Amino acid sequence: MQTVGFSQTPVTGIIRNCDTGDPVSGANILVQETGIGAVSEGDGTFLLDVPEGVKSRLQISFVGYQGLIQPVSAKQVTDTIHLILCMKPEIQQMPEIFITATRTPQKPSQIPARIATILGSEVLEMPISNTDEALQVVPGINFDRDFGIFSKNSSVTMRGLNGSYRTLILMDGVPLNKTDGGGINWNRLIPGYIERIEVLKGPVSAVYGSNAMSGVVNVITRKPIARFEGEIKAFTGTFRTFGGFIKVGGSLIKRDRGFYYNATGFYRKGKGYIVEPEATRDSFDTNTYLKEGTLAGKLGYQFNQRNKVELEYNYYNDIRGAGTKIYEPLGSYNRYPTHFVRLSTQNGWGKYSLLVNGFFQHENYIRQNESISNKSGKYTLYKTDSKRNDYGLWLNLTNQIRKNQAITVGMDLKQGNVNATTTYLTSSDILNNKGKMSFFALFAEYQLSILQKKMAITGGLRWDIAWFTNGSFTIEDPSKLTQFMTNFPTEFSDETWNAISPKLGLQYNFNSLQSLYLSYAHGFRPPILDDMCKNGNISKGFKLANPQLKPESIDNFEAGSTVTFFKKIRLEPSLYLSLGRDFQYFVATGDSVNTGGNNLKPVMKRENISRVRVLGAEITMNIPLVKTLDLIANYAYNDSRITQFDTSLFTGEDLTGKFLMEVPPHQAFAGLVFTPWWLTASITFRFVGKQWIDDANTVQTPDYFTIDMKASHTFFNHLTLGLTVQNLLNRQWVNNKGQLSPGRFIMLNLSFRFLR
Repeated sequence: MQTVGFSQTPVTGIIRNCDTGDPVSGANILVQETGIGAVSEGDGTFLLDVPEGVKSRLQISFVGYQGLIQPVSAKQVTDTIHLILCMKPEIQQMPEIFITATRTPQKPSQIPARIATILGSEVLEMPISNTDEALQVVPGINFDRDFGIFSKNSSVTMRGLNGSYRTLILMDGVPLNKTDGGGINWNRLIPGYIERIEVLKGPVSAVYGSNAMSGVVNVITRKPIARFEGEIKAFTGTFRTFGGFIKVGGSLIKRDRGFYYNATGFYRKGKGYIVEPEATRDSFDTNTYLKEGTLAGKLGYQFNQRNKVELEYNYYNDIRGAGTKIYEPLGSYNRYPTHFVRLSTQNGWGKYSLLVNGFFQHENYIRQNESISNKSGKYTLYKTDSKRNDYGLWLNLTNQIRKNQAITVGMDLKQGNVNATTTYLTSSDILNNKGKMSFFALFAEYQLSILQKKMAITGGLRWDIAWFTNGSFTIEDPSKLTQFMTNFPTEFSDETWNAISPKLGLQYNFNSLQSLYLSYAHGFRPPILDDMCKNGNISKGFKLANPQLKPESIDNFEAGSTVTFFKKIRLEPSLYLSLGRDFQYFVATGDSVNTGGNNLKPVMKRENISRVRVLGAEITMNIPLVKTLDLIANYAYNDSRITQFDTSLFTGEDLTGKFLMEVPPHQAFAGLVFTPWWLTASITFRFVGKQWIDDANTVQTPDYFTIDMKASHTFFNHLTLGLTVQNLLNRQWVNNKGQLSPGRFIMLNLSFRFLR
């Protein structure tokens, strides 16, 4: 009898966890056509043979991971096939550590607060164009990006409070919020540069001080794992948008010692669209446009697992057209060139660990604005040059007293200043404003686990002192255009404020599937420099500086639970009540002024109104429907009202009982993620309810919803083709300024990844 055999071709490869990049040891690899198998080694590598000249399929499986089918084809015996594969965990579990709650690594089961983590791999699966859009998967967070990628910025708010200055944004543990305006520039945070995003809800002033009135978002950038890795991406899309992204990095760590590094570059350009509705357009309305770029790098040295030093640098520059062009070649535009530096050290010895973060951020905001009055036909051109600096030193020392007890003490130093000039090029007017805010704080936090870690108790206390100095607003050579400002004299004086911020929380874990938490926290926030030092036009009218503005505070009472049914369906409901005092809020003075435009503008001033109340509820649901299909959905409700308004202190209408401006009472999100071996796809639904745009609650923006989708396929383990469609139904809505959203936005991208 004659036997017939197949020539064999060797196949080598490495299997990694799709989410973490860690090697998967013990995975089973089976050639379906021959029954030949292998098991991955401790470093994730494997070696086996497949028949030459025959299309074969490798079946990869491992407990806790989704199965994988990988086609292979060998044309010649001399071929050696090299594969780099990744396996996706069967059920997304809460990450093992969460840093943001106490500035130190903690298990989520020991944190008595509502927290959320968005992995970098999940960010890349979402149909988004900017990092802030990834936050839609977390209930109670609202982001304002009305013009899509052409928005000059995005305002991220949380838990029924308006104003981006009430949400603290960190990058790798240091603050990005500017002392001048209070917000951050989300456009400079690249989605592909992110390892994970941690979200901590509710006031966190006991740990972070000002800005953390409604919560904290910590964007943690990626640390390389492989010896050499990288990605090159090109994309093109609607509105003649195109650009690219490149990152390279590597880890030279051996035996827990060595260097690691990465470098990233990003560029994007687009022609934009006309934001003015057709009914009100004139010949000077033109397309918005954008051109932006980011360079970022990180260099670190690890001495051992507990000791390392790390340096990070980020440079961003952009120009975004505002949609008006009269005489100037670039029309009206905004620019935010920014330098950011972070130097951190992490040290551990015995029961102690020390983290020190030094940071510096310089933003040079530049604005050009040109306009023509419909009534007088007068042309006005001015330029604003605002230099904003923020720098500081944060440090915290943790003593792990026992396995179930730890105490963290820390000190924060921070200073921010602004020096801005607005020069009118069509008249003699020059406006100057400047100011400085300094902060010093001491804090302590105690963590205790009892009942075999079923119960976790956390208590914290922080003392803050803030100084406002060097404030001024001046007008040089006022013409008729700015003469009216002299009718509102501003008296500046140095101010000092103190605050004590406590917190107390309790978490009880009934078992691994059910838990309950109760918490109380106090929030504190001094005014921003822009409200204290600057007179100028805003969307609501004309804003007067108020150097007598005082800090605001809030007390938050909260309860929540986590329940898992059938070991798969995860529900996370929360209820909270927030009571604000001396709340900072724009109030109409009753006056109106002509600023050179087409209509009189109401005069607004940021004041400390008496009291506000936010009553809220939210829920998140995660369901793995089938092996390759996951559902995530959430809903948030906020009733945000002014409960006491002292009419003896303010002119105009009594605002008692009115809803807070720019807070949607209803928000909802749902998303499906489909991950068979041949495709990664997601589709999301986001709903934002009506919201008031004036303090008297007379005008509302309409509610709106969007449906977005993304699909991608990887070829040859390295090359990925992706398609993203935002606003699939091409629905346009009008924002609180009467301007249009972009409608459907399509992006096609091609990327090449390498790993060694």
